Amino acid sequence: MQPSISVSQLALSSPRPILIDVRKQSARLASGFTIAGAVQRPPFAAESWRAEFKGQSVVVFCVHGHEVSRGVAGFLRDGGIDARILAGGFAAWCAAGKPVEPIGGTS
Repeated sequence: MQPSISVSQLALSSPRPILIDVRKQSARLASGFTIAGAVQRPPFAAESWRAEFKGQSVVVFCVHGHEVSRGVAGFLRDGGIDARILAGGFAAWCAAGKPVEPIGGTS
């Protein structure tokens, strides 16, 4: 079974793990938003960016927490990174009314 974290657990976590938005570009652009504070990385190029998260705790999310985030999280764990998926993905985060920001950030 894939290690995961619920929206409520993530919202209450301290320190907060690094959030990685691995939604496909078309899905990101269609929504126009991401989880506040998340970094975006292309899901099918994880080999090129995996090393930057070595030794860190991360939570990856896609739209619904299915194939894309599960594949990326598994690949990261294979590289020794503490990686979990966000149960229900970005859709669950939004449905719970948690903070989002426009893609590109507000700061």
